[in-house]
Amino acid sequence: MSLKTLIVIPVKDFASAKSRLRPVLGDTDRSQLARRLCERTLSFFCTHFPDYPLLVVTASAAIGDLARGYGAAVLRELRPAGLSGAAALAAHWSKKHGFDSQLLVPADIARLDADEFRTLLCQPRPAPSVLICPASDAGTNALLTTPPDVVPFCFGPNSSDAHQRAALKRSVPCELLHFDHMRFDLDTPDDLHSLMHQHSGDLPRELVTLWNL
Repeated sequence: MSLKTLIVIPVKDFASAKSRLRPVLGDTDRSQLARRLCERTLSFFCTHFPDYPLLVVTASAAIGDLARGYGAAVLRELRPAGLSGAAALAAHWSKKHGFDSQLLVPADIARLDADEFRTLLCQPRPAPSVLICPASDAGTNALLTTPPDVVPFCFGPNSSDAHQRAALKRSVPCELLHFDHMRFDLDTPDDLHSLMHQHSGDLPRELVTLWNL
């Protein structure tokens, strides 16, 4: 049975995004980086996965307008409530609109790879189930939940372990999928340093341009 799946991208206001990069990037560069990552993520899913509806969750009217330009639906937060709050809000919206599954993806994955996401979306999954793609720092860089609200969202430090524990506590089948590209995001100066020195050959040009160290 084909599961009706929604791709959800929570997006913070660009001016307040990437605060942990302050030691190496000024306010303007951080805002510019957050915007470019967001636009690149939206373009990626529009190009490679046009059959999957997109939902952007944001408290920013400007980001909402930007997302609509890429054909995404927009769910406005009354006030920013963090990634877990945005995910829970999206899950409620997903179920209300008849979606069986929700794939939550942050807007700051540095190395988007269509084959990896295709593998994830085509992965056999029962209902209920949870699929987790851990980040390099044990965070969660993709979370596929069936149904959308099958577990509480636990984003933050070591969230991949937290999501797995939440699934196990509820006896929900859970699987961790490790992908070479998807595991990298841009949160800290160490992330930026590692990406630029280890993977600069396959990074988008806009990320290389913003390398100011």
